[in-house]
Amino acid sequence: MFQGLLNLLYPRVCAGCHCLLEDRDREICSRCEGSFDRFSTCGASSDAVREALGRSRSERTPLAAAFALYRFHRNDVLRTVLHQMKYEGVYRLGEFFGARLGDFVAQGGVGDTGVAVVPVPLHRLKKIERTYNQSEVIARAAASVLRLPVRDDLVVRRRYTLSQAGLTPVERRRNVLGAFASSGKTVPESVLLIDDVMTTGSTVAAVMDALETAGVSRISLAVVALATA
Repeated sequence: MFQGLLNLLYPRVCAGCHCLLEDRDREICSRCEGSFDRFSTCGASSDAVREALGRSRSERTPLAAAFALYRFHRNDVLRTVLHQMKYEGVYRLGEFFGARLGDFVAQGGVGDTGVAVVPVPLHRLKKIERTYNQSEVIARAAASVLRLPVRDDLVVRRRYTLSQAGLTPVERRRNVLGAFASSGKTVPESVLLIDDVMTTGSTVAAVMDALETAGVSRISLAVVALATA
């Protein structure tokens, strides 16, 4: 009864099209979620992520596993929804996408022994601007599904950087050069690095460099969306 009254006063609407949500829906209606360009298999997403990351990190240790849930296009509903999550403080969307990503990763597997989930860190000033780190919210929701611990203390963002949006690939690499460093904490042997959107791979490549320098020997990567050319 209380929930019904709450829904009447504060109706739950879809983040994509703003229609009223059905009881079974979480944050996004089935029609909008069905419009997202989802990778059909873990293998297909792995190939796409590895190819994109290879342009930023071809000389380093290859990924142990790689996952992307969706393809990200410039003018689709997914872009609008992810913008709300990242820049408008819609925290629940991070939990929604994190749970979906966790389910997807579980299909391919990253192992369950000695693996820790690591979100891409946000500089403290940018975290104040946005009120939270969307990658951390995604990571915690995914880790809950995978039953893995979260380690948000392994890498620090030691330099404030411009937003990567709108920068060329060369500018993106230069923007994050030296931006991440090991915290000096004891590291696990294997990590699953998680971020929201991967475009050129410059940011995750820089975080992976810091993790390898810290002593992590096996790195897997999972992102909610992989930007298309």
